[in-house]
Amino acid sequence: MNATICEAIRSRKLIMFAYADLIRVVEPHLYGLTTGEHEILSAWLRPGYSRTDPNGGWRTYRVTDMESLVLLPEAFDGPRPGYNPSDERMGEVYCSLPLMASVAE
Repeated sequence: MNATICEAIRSRKLIMFAYADLIRVVEPHLYGLTTGEHEILSAWLRPGYSRTDPNGGWRTYRVTDMESLVLLPEAFDGPRPGYNPSDERMGEVYCSLPLMASVAE
């Protein structure tokens, strides 16, 4: 389990990493182990960090393919529309954003 990813979810902080030769900045929502035994992160890709979809959106990342993971100081407000904390792909959830998260004061 990657403690930095769980810290980012717990504190609602953005993370940045290299993935498929591109830099990604995401709002992490759900991290765990799939039923196929792969660690994955379900996250909202911030606009401007995709060649194919400049508006960003939901993405799933294999944690083993993520490189140079960095916790950023910038926070995000909470769950994005369409967030599913009960994702059926997950056999085990390591950490997840509460459905009714609010910005910490």
